Amino acid sequence: MDDLDPERHSQLYRLDALPEGFLDCPVNRLDTLLKGPTLIRLRGERQPPLFVSVLLHGNEVTGLLAIQRLLTDFRERAVALPRDLWLFVGNIEAARYGVRRLPGQPDYNRIWAGGTHPECRMAAELLGELERQPPFAALDVHNNSGRNPIYGCINQLDARYLRLARQFSSILVYFTEPNQVLSVALSRLCPAATLECGLSGAPEGISRVARLIDALLTEGELPGTFPETDLELLHTVARVTVSDADQIAFGRQVERYDLCLPNDLDTLNFQPLPADTLIGWRSPNARGLSVADNAGRDVTAHYIRYDGDRILTRRPCVMSMLTRDITVIYQDCLCYIMEPYSL
Repeated sequence: MDDLDPERHSQLYRLDALPEGFLDCPVNRLDTLLKGPTLIRLRGERQPPLFVSVLLHGNEVTGLLAIQRLLTDFRERAVALPRDLWLFVGNIEAARYGVRRLPGQPDYNRIWAGGTHPECRMAAELLGELERQPPFAALDVHNNSGRNPIYGCINQLDARYLRLARQFSSILVYFTEPNQVLSVALSRLCPAATLECGLSGAPEGISRVARLIDALLTEGELPGTFPETDLELLHTVARVTVSDADQIAFGRQVERYDLCLPNDLDTLNFQPLPADTLIGWRSPNARGLSVADNAGRDVTAHYIRYDGDRILTRRPCVMSMLTRDITVIYQDCLCYIMEPYSL
């Protein structure tokens, strides 16, 4: 991988039209069209703009593919966009290699609450632009590296935010931590949602994102009332991480590895797990799992117990974002713990 140029990623690039070839450009070739993180402002017939963010993680391509599909359709029909569309294309360097982020880079979805990385200056510049012209609504499009249902996330329990996310999925997750993510910053400006589209590039996720963006471009307003029927709402209460010092493997191999996980681990996502569900094994020298609640307090003993080399849930819970991607586990987390939430 090429050395990163900090200056290239410490500023926000702006365009007022799509670069030639953008609509059929493979994700790993975007760096030939864009210099770095770029805000593309497309004119429509109505303001304020709809804001859409894609590729904060370079291996999550659904958002880009949905935008390419939708804008190709508008172009082929030779019709104007019904509303201004502001498209933010994030980590094109990581997209070049098909990875979440490159070594030496911060996570592009953890730079939106300040910090010392050059990318934090870029993030502050984009948020300043959005503060000057708050969007009609905002979407941040992501994928999961493990098997999860398609679901939406919100950071405020406001009817407009709930309605926005509900147009995408009947499964919604309310979270406030981590607070450095883009959607938390956006939710202070306008109705905002994170779209979790299942596995990267899966057709159903692409179709749902394209349909939602199309609908929002033509929507006159987001109603301030919300029907609570046909809704599964969950609240993220804790985050499970592993130590960088623990060597991870799949399958029970505790004689060779520190932390071992079931081969079908990601089938547990969004399933009600009873107490004493097996979620892994550890060697005698392993650090094991760490669980922190939304205030950063260590609550490992509240959720996890050990029986010999087995790692078990201590109480009933629901988990999300369990993955078989070991790099993602180290870079982000093993999973989040959620509880049902009643409005």
